[in-house]
Amino acid sequence: MHFIWRNWPLSDPANFLMPEPLHHWYRKFWDHDVQWCKNALGAPELDFRYSILHPIVGMCHFKDGIMALKQVTGRAQRDMQHFMVAVIGGAAS
Repeated sequence: MHFIWRNWPLSDPANFLMPEPLHHWYRKFWDHDVQWCKNALGAPELDFRYSILHPIVGMCHFKDGIMALKQVTGRAQRDMQHFMVAVIGGAAS
């Protein structure tokens, strides 16, 4: 696999995406996007939709949903973001 930035000095995302901005983006997702989806779907429905997702190797599986989570890792936040579009799909109809 060849990344487009392989010959650009100091352009590797690991060099400029430091943990602090990533933390803020994940917090924004939890504080705003997840809460908006909770208001749109309802907490029980959001938890149900996360719980029925098929487990994927290498990704977090939220068998009890996400609303009861108190503290999560960055990886779990990332996996929640990956699944969010599939979870809220069809909610407007």
